[in-house]
Amino acid sequence: MTRISRWLPASTLTVGLVASSLAVIAPAQANLEVDPESDVLIDETTTWRYLDDGTDPANGLPSRTDWTAPEFDDSSWDSAPGSFGALRGEIAELNGGYTPDNLLSQYKDSTNTNKEAFFFRSEFTVDTDELDQDDEVNGAILYDDAAIIYVNGKRVGGFHDEELAFTEEGDDRNLVYGGANASAPRYREFTVPEDLIEDGENTIAVQLHNGRDNSSDLYFELEHLTVETNEPEGPTAMLLQMGADPSERRLSWLTDSGVAESVQIASGAVDTMPENATTIETSVQDDSAHEGKQYAHATLSALTPGTYSYRVGSAEGTWSDIAQFEVHSNDVEHTFTLVGDPQLGSSGNLQSDGAGWQRALDANDQLFPESQYIHSVGDQVETYSGTPDEYLTFIAPQQLRSQPLMATLGNHDYNRSSPQDLFGQHYNLPNLADYDPTEGSYWFIYNDVLHLNISTEFRSDYDAHREFLETTIAQHGDDVSWTMLTFHRPLYSGGNHSVTGTTDGIRDNLGPIINDLDIDVVLTGHDHSYTRSYLIDGEGNQVDPAASEVIVDAEGNVTDQELIADYEGTDSSQRLEDGNYVRVTSDEDETLFVTANSSSGSKFYNLQDVGSYRDGYVPRFRDQQREQNITGVEVTQCTVTTNTVELDGTVVDKVELLRDHTAPVITAGAATVELDGEFDPLAGLEISDDCAVLTTDDVDVDGEIDTSVLGAQTVTYRVADEAGNETEFERVVTVAEAPAEDNDDDNNEDPTPIPTPGEDDDNTQDPNSNDVTDGNNVGGTDGDDSDDANDDDLTDADRVADTDRDGALANTGASIMWVVAIGLAALAIGLVLFLVKRNRLTP
Repeated sequence: MTRISRWLPASTLTVGLVASSLAVIAPAQANLEVDPESDVLIDETTTWRYLDDGTDPANGLPSRTDWTAPEFDDSSWDSAPGSFGALRGEIAELNGGYTPDNLLSQYKDSTNTNKEAFFFRSEFTVDTDELDQDDEVNGAILYDDAAIIYVNGKRVGGFHDEELAFTEEGDDRNLVYGGANASAPRYREFTVPEDLIEDGENTIAVQLHNGRDNSSDLYFELEHLTVETNEPEGPTAMLLQMGADPSERRLSWLTDSGVAESVQIASGAVDTMPENATTIETSVQDDSAHEGKQYAHATLSALTPGTYSYRVGSAEGTWSDIAQFEVHSNDVEHTFTLVGDPQLGSSGNLQSDGAGWQRALDANDQLFPESQYIHSVGDQVETYSGTPDEYLTFIAPQQLRSQPLMATLGNHDYNRSSPQDLFGQHYNLPNLADYDPTEGSYWFIYNDVLHLNISTEFRSDYDAHREFLETTIAQHGDDVSWTMLTFHRPLYSGGNHSVTGTTDGIRDNLGPIINDLDIDVVLTGHDHSYTRSYLIDGEGNQVDPAASEVIVDAEGNVTDQELIADYEGTDSSQRLEDGNYVRVTSDEDETLFVTANSSSGSKFYNLQDVGSYRDGYVPRFRDQQREQNITGVEVTQCTVTTNTVELDGTVVDKVELLRDHTAPVITAGAATVELDGEFDPLAGLEISDDCAVLTTDDVDVDGEIDTSVLGAQTVTYRVADEAGNETEFERVVTVAEAPAEDNDDDNNEDPTPIPTPGEDDDNTQDPNSNDVTDGNNVGGTDGDDSDDANDDDLTDADRVADTDRDGALANTGASIMWVVAIGLAALAIGLVLFLVKRNRLTP
């Protein structure tokens, strides 16, 4: 579509000002920034004619939309400038901070039943001679619950109007309910096609619909209609993501450059991209659901630990700013951040939701500075069909160019029966499963954790989910320390969704699959409240907390504090004292489920009454304070610790999952003790354990060594770690008589004569040296354990030949050894005297 770019003369327009950043984040009402070059066609001063008497203006006309044509007579309608709406029949502030300027007649006569629809018309003027090829007319609307916009009788945009069941014949064709039924007005942007714009006066018409007959409120405001300059932006909306393994990262971005783009990447943090930067081509670059944009994907592979700088774009077009990211060591010990349901746009005020999302990421920088990536459990945006402004607001934070984000497909990220185009265009997911038509199931490995991610919007074939999970775990589960599963709709939660039929179906079908597999942790969202489950065993039963939980202090010491008290009604659980947390020890077939609360604060659900929960699915811990939450997930060889906090650092729930299936190791060599001597059974004993710090104080010794009795005896050691893994080790101890004292007189048989010093001073090559292979063994017999370096180059044949004299020592070899020894001693004495003379040693 051709975009409209030059601003019209002020004499032809209603002068107004508009925010330059509307395409990214919706501005707050009555808080617009000034763009001095913009020409405003409609703003808050524009007069609208409106019909709110419950009748259909199309009655008696051939087409349902004939009332939108310029020639339609609306002279009998009421008129007023500004916004329109009602809250329970009165002018009052709606959720999101919106208060209508004009009251609409909300209810049918003498009832509390909502009218179905309301109708608005106005005009704007355009001098088409002043429009350049790249100009565009753009608008923004606020509405509750559904709206359709027409210009000169032609539809230019519909918002939450998919379920409006219009008929094509008869009267009252436009009087139907439908829409978002949201708690607050929605903000949406639209573009008027160039070929619909007439020179001079143009007619704009809007029809507004109530979502249902008992909806509490309604609202309409055309925030602005402007002619905007549209210069190419080049690359925007860059998003860094994880790859298939720790050595890979993935990128996605948008562009309107019209040329092929790529990634440039260099090692280190640089401000200017060096000439030797590596260029990586895109894996895809194609038309996007963002009008006038293309989306691009690229994969960065074979990365090693360190800092990298990158940018996207092209020399023919433009390059993005340079950003940096870190590739961390591939160690099991790491932290990532779990975020629940940002769902930007859910409150009806996209700007407010975007600000809340930014606050969450800023808090993450402070609370979990070691976090290596963001893991979202779904519903990144609100609108089922997917809207660019919500996606752009979600991606806007600068942190997401440097810290990878992994997205889960939530029900609001899916268009109810088909994938959102924008989900697949913005999220460049690794190892995407081809069995899932929702395009939301995938896996990746990061630092000794296998992450499985499945779509709970695909519920028609749970056997396919099972095969995907079983196959991936079989192929990769033995190569990692932990296996985590993420999906959106939870099995165990505490809010509104926990008691629905949809949730029951997921529990009944997905629950047994999880129980059968070796999955340690399940991460979910959807219920906009925080929940932690009991440990769930392989039969789907809750594990008794008395057998699996203890409370420990900040140093990890077990306390005598009682376990968390049971909650009642709709109360939250009792939070632990500062610094204390729960340690849960799991067996191999047991799984912990964690459901995250809202990270952006866009929407919260109240906790259900305890009596509403399905038997066996009562939460172990639940919390709802209507405060934004994020969770730091710390992974080590033997523990996964989830630390859920409010943005000021207040701890909601901290739980350490200890999964220790490895028994301690005891090592000790065979021991010998003298007859009637003392024996310490712990001497020489070493204790090690992968998941615990154990010492000899933790060892039980069974048996005693009677040192008054000669011979071999045994002692048994037993040690157990906190997880109950036990090791038994048997040690052999020999009681022996003390060795006889050494007597030099007994060892003086046939002493070898000491050669006279100087016999070999002519430095003649000794035929028995290592450089001569004559078969003579120098310095000892075969089997001699001396460390004589002269043996190093002798072959087995040499050694056999030299001992082929009934074991007699070769006299020539022995004599030469004495000569060498005396010579070396003389050299050493000479060196010492030399150094003393030079004052380098003190005599």
